[in-house]
Amino acid sequence: MAKAGGGAGGSSRYRSTTIGGSITKVSESATGVTPFIQVSYKVPGTQGQTVTETTTLSGTTSDTLTIKCDSVKTQEVSVVVDGSTIPTVPVSVTSDTAKFYSISQSNLQTSELNLNIISDVTGSVSSSVTNLFLQSLNIIPVSPTTLVSYVVYSDKNIPVRITLDGGGGKTYGSNSGGAGGRTVFDYTLLANTEYVFKLGQQDGNIIGGPAAYFYEKGTLLVVSGGGGNAGTGGAGGDGGAAGIQGKPGLGLKGGIGGAGILNGTLPSTGVLPSGATGGRVEPCTTGYYYATQGIAPCQDIGNVRFFTAGGTELSNTTNSITRGYKADYSYSNTGKFGFRQNGGASTFGTGGGGSGAIGGNSTGNGIGGGGGGSGYSNGSVTIVSTGVNPEGSGGSARTFIELRT
Repeated sequence: MAKAGGGAGGSSRYRSTTIGGSITKVSESATGVTPFIQVSYKVPGTQGQTVTETTTLSGTTSDTLTIKCDSVKTQEVSVVVDGSTIPTVPVSVTSDTAKFYSISQSNLQTSELNLNIISDVTGSVSSSVTNLFLQSLNIIPVSPTTLVSYVVYSDKNIPVRITLDGGGGKTYGSNSGGAGGRTVFDYTLLANTEYVFKLGQQDGNIIGGPAAYFYEKGTLLVVSGGGGNAGTGGAGGDGGAAGIQGKPGLGLKGGIGGAGILNGTLPSTGVLPSGATGGRVEPCTTGYYYATQGIAPCQDIGNVRFFTAGGTELSNTTNSITRGYKADYSYSNTGKFGFRQNGGASTFGTGGGGSGAIGGNSTGNGIGGGGGGSGYSNGSVTIVSTGVNPEGSGGSARTFIELRT
């Protein structure tokens, strides 16, 4: 017989503190009576008012357990399989514990975040929807290309906490590549507004780790720098979080890290990397197609569908949000990935500089490590913490989005 063994220990998502609690298993039967768990507690600040919440379980003697609750909350659920009537040892088996969430229609409607993963050049699109009340959204690139836009939007304002990680540089022998910078910040994603993450993977030995970039329409809000590649005789420098410069590479003639930039002071034009010297990202996206249409980098585009770098309208994207991001090619005369791949290039195959708001310089001789790229914020977000990507050397730039309650 499968018996419901959960429901105990649940707490209201909006009542984090309770007193005078009691949990009672009202009935448990295989004779047609539907069992349920009833929780009663007193709410502080309401003169001892008692609140009763009921979780109803059905199918407890079948292979499908159904649970419903009349309150918004999170509970832990497990089942016990009773084998006492069967000559076997053990006589019962308890399942792993799982989380059971009950949400309101309001939670369902106000916490849904749409994600489009779009190729800036080919126009391929994959889409998904995540209810942040139920789970967070973790975005990690699956291929080395930086010509992919991760577009998120919602039809309601959503308060979120975002962790933005730059990618680490490559390891050489026993020398580690620098870790990417990590920026944790709070922000409210506005309804019907385009937000774009640009996240790359570590790709090749010439340039260091990729930075992570976050845009509201065409405006760059946050950067976490990428780590520098290791050299034959020194580790790469770590990338910087928002407002923090990249660290220099270690060893003989290690590359310097990307310079720090005060909030909101990123110059209006991007700079391409020049040999071993890192470049600088632009504060708004110029793009390729929109530049030919006379659209300024920081200018909103309006309620239109996504357009590729070459000007192809993607019919399987929405036109219900206000856009401003402008896709770009990788051609150097248009800024090479929107000036985002801007770490200094190594001619030695080791010690490349990491990308960032300002890219780190590469090694001067192949022995020292490359410098890390710097981080940046335009001042619009609330910085919670800064540090480095715990993934360390190599890997991807990435982001983690969770609901802020």
